[in-house]
Amino acid sequence: MGGSVVTRFRPTVTTVGGLDRKRARSAFFMGVPIAVVLAVLSRLATSSWELPIGLLLIAILGAAIVGWIWLYLTNSSIALTAEHLLITDWRNSTTVIARADVSRLIRIGVRPFEGPPRQAVIAVDAANRSLFALGGAYDAAAIARSLSVPLSGSHDDVMSLREVNRRYPGAARSPVADPQRVLVFSAVGTVVLGVIAFVVWTAIRS
Repeated sequence: MGGSVVTRFRPTVTTVGGLDRKRARSAFFMGVPIAVVLAVLSRLATSSWELPIGLLLIAILGAAIVGWIWLYLTNSSIALTAEHLLITDWRNSTTVIARADVSRLIRIGVRPFEGPPRQAVIAVDAANRSLFALGGAYDAAAIARSLSVPLSGSHDDVMSLREVNRRYPGAARSPVADPQRVLVFSAVGTVVLGVIAFVVWTAIRS
């Protein structure tokens, strides 16, 4: 893939949700068995499944969030070789992009569905197609210097997600995610799956 790694960038943030990598790992491996023990004890004490199931759903949500924080801080990185960028996400999945394809980096502000605008930096090719996007977790200026490409634009140039995708096609498929955004989606997704599992379990028992 273009030789050995020349430069490696990791997220400039060392904590997410107040947890660093070491604390998130400890909380994950200590919290799961504690939650299981509490669920078993509550079942023995109440002779009912309602409280244990509730505790397990809360534990699943907590484990998903803490586990994601741990994986994000452990796995996420951007490595530059002589010919390629190797972008690794929290799942330890790597996307390879040719350095020669990157024409410039552009600062923008992205307006989410709610809340304040998010800072982002989009890498585009010569045809203005998005190659990848960076949230606020990476040093975009240092990456631009290492790539020897210009860094332009301003985070004050706020646009909606639709406008971003129209102006820079492919931006929605970015391999680099904003940690806060992914954390929210992980929490919401876990809650939804937990509620569905609880409803199905209740229907089976009745």
